[in-house]
Amino acid sequence: MPQLSLYLDDPTMESLRANAAREDKTLSKFVAGVLRDHAESNLWPQGFFNLYGACDDDTFVEPPEIPWELDAPRKWL
Repeated sequence: MPQLSLYLDDPTMESLRANAAREDKTLSKFVAGVLRDHAESNLWPQGFFNLYGACDDDTFVEPPEIPWELDAPRKWL
């Protein structure tokens, strides 16, 4: 199983230990769960969508609508 080494300040380490103990988990299982939850809930970086329109370049324009017959086929569930 892969391993990861981290350097943390004392308050952060104590917080992790306390949170792991509260959930009755080992430190490794607790941190792995935090990382997994973070990866699953934050698919886009924070502030990503705030960048829309931030580029001051007149060549960046919305493309014209694609005619329906040229659009990619879709699978309906």
